[in-house]
Amino acid sequence: MNSEDRQPKTMRPGITKEETDAAKKIVVSLLLARKNISLYPEGHVIIINSIEQFHTQLDLYIHQYGDLRFDIEKDRLLSQGEVIYSGPQEEGALPFTFFRDGIRWLEFIEGTDPRELMEFLKIILRYSTLSDEPEGDIVTAFWETQLPHIRYEVADFFWGAEQESDLLPFPDMGDNRQALPKNEGKSFDWTPLPDPPIDPASIVLTPEEQGMIREMVDLEQKGDPTGYLDALLDSLLQDREQDNFEIILEVLEEEFKSSLPRKDFDIALKILQSLQYVLTACAAEIPWAIPLIEDFVLTVSSSQSLGPLQEVWSDIDSGQTEKMKQILELLHPEAISTLGIILLQNQPAPLRQMLQKAITSLASRDLTPLESLLKNPDERLMERLVTVFVNLEGEQTSKVLMKLIRHASPHVRQEAARGLLQRGTAHMKELFSLIDDKDESIRSLILKQMGQTQNPAAERFLLEYLEHRKFKSTESEHVIACFTSLGRCGSSRALPYLRQTLFGKGWIPVFGNSAHREGAAVALSKMSMKEARQVLEKAARSLNPRVRRIVRKARQERG
Repeated sequence: MNSEDRQPKTMRPGITKEETDAAKKIVVSLLLARKNISLYPEGHVIIINSIEQFHTQLDLYIHQYGDLRFDIEKDRLLSQGEVIYSGPQEEGALPFTFFRDGIRWLEFIEGTDPRELMEFLKIILRYSTLSDEPEGDIVTAFWETQLPHIRYEVADFFWGAEQESDLLPFPDMGDNRQALPKNEGKSFDWTPLPDPPIDPASIVLTPEEQGMIREMVDLEQKGDPTGYLDALLDSLLQDREQDNFEIILEVLEEEFKSSLPRKDFDIALKILQSLQYVLTACAAEIPWAIPLIEDFVLTVSSSQSLGPLQEVWSDIDSGQTEKMKQILELLHPEAISTLGIILLQNQPAPLRQMLQKAITSLASRDLTPLESLLKNPDERLMERLVTVFVNLEGEQTSKVLMKLIRHASPHVRQEAARGLLQRGTAHMKELFSLIDDKDESIRSLILKQMGQTQNPAAERFLLEYLEHRKFKSTESEHVIACFTSLGRCGSSRALPYLRQTLFGKGWIPVFGNSAHREGAAVALSKMSMKEARQVLEKAARSLNPRVRRIVRKARQERG
């Protein structure tokens, strides 16, 4: 390797905004990954994903623009003269941490991998804040770890090269460390001192020390990420860089997804509620944020994101029900596809009712995902979804209900009919076809609803039905039920037919005429018109004993 190869890359003229933005995006990924490492135990999915994100951004940059170098000052990072990141001159701030330990520039070269970046970030986190008695520093840790694809220059040394640069000595940091001697081009040879023997008794932990360590591990594993979420969400309000905004949303997406299998619904709800606030607050100032947040909500509403709910749903307790309802109602209607599958699970009635209400709320914004579930052959699903359609308004849901009155399930047909009847007489013709339904409860429902009040449409349908339908001898009760509804919804228009049916022709009634005569008497007794009473009084004095008996029975039942 020649001297030119060993030197950091020189600033290229005319750095583009795209390159600067890409470098800024990498710094944001670095900061988020460092924060995740501080909050979660090693191996946590959040850490793995954030390291992968950092590596992906860095890899893309190097392939497109070449090695990435950051020049370091006390309160900022620069790339080719452009400020990439700035922070306060205090412990914990990234530029200050590097500058304090003498690092003047840092360079990532081709070939980095996630494991190397993980070690790099762990070192930064370990030495972000110096203790009263510091045990080493970042430079020492870098040297000991030997990161092959991360170069850096210290005030006196350029580690990772065969020759050292002649730079300024370390600044006096006010601690007990001595500045490293300036290298004058000499090579050094030394023999490491043997490690002193270790007394096994000196490293045995007391019960108190073991307890303290267990408490520390528990605190680390149960760390509350609420403060971290607050910081991320605050960043969304303050940051005006779209790339940074997107990265933070990606982290929040992982947080949301991982919270569901843990049943950590507080986190999921906080994310959705806060993003709704950000959406409102940013709408005027940064309109490009609106589609980003909307895409976020759509993504977390997918079956892939909500899939874990199917595993934990049966374990949701009553205290979590309201919280889950709030979460579901903040999702995109696309979530209905997954919620419909969950609806099929055996679950307590309150939980199922909450789920139905949430689906209703989502479908009121977009009916399409709910309509797609109509293709599901599972009869139980429609039995539980029909209530949702009934509770939705609009002509489109009325059309769906009209399809459902032909469903194979009697429960679905009955609920669909009930829903349509609540919408007035617009669909009376379709509903009247259920008067011959094989299920007696549905026939009763139709007739009961038609006989609620005087209704010309219902009167017309019933008159035509009774006049032209050929009934069997086994249908006497149904015939009388039809006449009963006719009496309640009918007007003077029905009187001629009822009079003729009651009196009939001849002394001996033809087959089936008995039920019609009895029904006509019942219908007349239900009417409040004077003319109807007059017909009944005349029938009560009829020479035909059968007619007199029918009228007497109708009056007794009415009384």
